[in-house]
Amino acid sequence: MKTYHVTQEDDRWTLKEDGFADALIEAEDRDEVLEETREYMKVRFARVLIHDANGQVVDERQFPEKAAGLARGQSKAT
Repeated sequence: MKTYHVTQEDDRWTLKEDGFADALIEAEDRDEVLEETREYMKVRFARVLIHDANGQVVDERQFPEKAAGLARGQSKAT
């Protein structure tokens, strides 16, 4: 299973695959990146670690969401 990270970089939020420098998704706010990440992950088996503005992991989501036993848009933290 691949791991991806949602992090803040300067004035933008990004989704990156673990170990890669290039952003797959970029947006002005975290909610927008998370929305686009749901779409991007529909055809991938992966986990996404969501970081706060200080770089701390605050949530983890598994995709596809059905395989993780979660309703659409839910996270392990809820």
